[in-house]
Amino acid sequence: MFQASETNVERRRDTAMSAAVDEAIRFDRECGAALAWAYLAGHGLPPETILRVLSQAPDGAVPRRQATH
Repeated sequence: MFQASETNVERRRDTAMSAAVDEAIRFDRECGAALAWAYLAGHGLPPETILRVLSQAPDGAVPRRQATH
């Protein structure tokens, strides 16, 4: 059986980081990826995570965060 690690659970509950990701997605749409990247890097996200957050789906699908708002 799969058990989530303590770290993964903490990350999901980190509302401040979730808000930062949402803000960066807005920055990406309105001001460009460079500002969004710098914003997330300033919040301590690793480059691999930033790339995943700011990348669009190859088929042009709307990212999940945009689809829910």
